[in-house]
Amino acid sequence: MLTSRRIEFLAYNSVAALVGAAVMLVVLRSAMMQPPHVDHRAVRVHTPPRTADRLVFVKPGAVRLPAPVDPELRPSLSPSGHPIETASLGPPRDAEADAPVSWSTETHAASPPPESKRFQVLPSLRLPWQTAKPAAPRRPATLSARLAELSPSVSIRLAAKFQAAKAAWPPVEVALVAIKDERAIELHARATDGPWTLVHRYRVLAASGTAGPKLRQGDRQVPEGVYGIAFLNPNSAYHVSLRVNYPNAFDRQMAAHDGRKDLGGDIMIHGKNLSAGCLAMGDEAAEELFVLAAQVGLPHVKLVIAPTDLRRAEASAAARGGPEWVPRLYADIAAAMAPFKPAPSKGLLSFFTK
Repeated sequence: MLTSRRIEFLAYNSVAALVGAAVMLVVLRSAMMQPPHVDHRAVRVHTPPRTADRLVFVKPGAVRLPAPVDPELRPSLSPSGHPIETASLGPPRDAEADAPVSWSTETHAASPPPESKRFQVLPSLRLPWQTAKPAAPRRPATLSARLAELSPSVSIRLAAKFQAAKAAWPPVEVALVAIKDERAIELHARATDGPWTLVHRYRVLAASGTAGPKLRQGDRQVPEGVYGIAFLNPNSAYHVSLRVNYPNAFDRQMAAHDGRKDLGGDIMIHGKNLSAGCLAMGDEAAEELFVLAAQVGLPHVKLVIAPTDLRRAEASAAARGGPEWVPRLYADIAAAMAPFKPAPSKGLLSFFTK
C-alpha cells in the first residue's frame, strides 16, 4: 500500500521531469532558429548566374547599344509582354575591309527587374580570343628594307631569264611593252647603246576596261600611251607595286582640249590578281619588275601601253571610235613600240611565267 507521503514524492518528481523536458525543448528550439554569427565585413554575396539565351554571329562593331534614355520616357516591354530589342545595326562596311568575324553572346537575367529587361553582353561570357589584345600593326617597310628582303632571290630569277634570252645582265635600261588585248607585258632590256633584247613575256592576270584610253576617274580603263614609272611602293596592298606616271603631258593636253576634269590616277603595276584600271601581274612577276626598276633606276624604265600590238596592226584601224585625237595617240604608240622586236607567234611562245 502506498502511503500518502510516497504518493506525494512521486507526484513531485513527475512534475519536475515534465518541467525540465519543457525547458529543454524550448532551449533546443531556440538554438535551432538562431542564425549563426557572421562577420558582415567579409561576407560575399552570392548572386544567381546569368545564363545565355542565344548565340548570334555578328561582325565586330556591327551591334551598337543606344545612348541611355530616361526609363520613364520609354517602355521596357512590348504590348505582348516581351523585352524590347535595343541593339541597332551600323551602316554596311566596305567589302575591302574584310574584317574578321567573331562571336558575341546576348544574355539577360532569369528574373530581371522591370527596368533592366534588356539584352546585354557579359564580358565573362566572351570567347578567349575576344578578350585577347589585338596584334600590333605591321610597321611600314622602307624601300631599302623591302629591296633587301626581295633582291637576293629575285635577282637569281632575273639573271636566269636574262641568261636564257642571251641578254646582258645587269641591264642599263629596260622597257615594258604592255599589250591590252593580249593581256601581256614584254620585258626588253639592253646594255649601254646596245640593241634591245626581248627578255621575257609576263602574263597579266587581271586588267579592267576595254580598248581605248583612260578619260576620267572611275571609268576603270587602263590608260594607253607612253609613260614612265613615278615611284615604287614597298607597302602596296597588292604586295609591291610600280606607280605609272598617268596622266602624262599628252593626257592632260587632250583633257584640256575636251574640257574634261578629274582624270584619275594611281595606276599601278602590282601583284595579286585583282585590278580596277591597273595591271595585276601576280606576286612573283611584280617582285621582278619592282627589283629590276630599282636596280636600273626609274629614269631608265620606259613603259608603253597599247590597245593591241601596233607592230603588226595598222594604227589607223585600231583607232576607230573614241575621241578625234585617238589616231594621233596610236601613231605615237606605234612609233614608241617600233624599236622593240615582237615576240614569236603565240603558237611558238613559251615565255610566259607560271
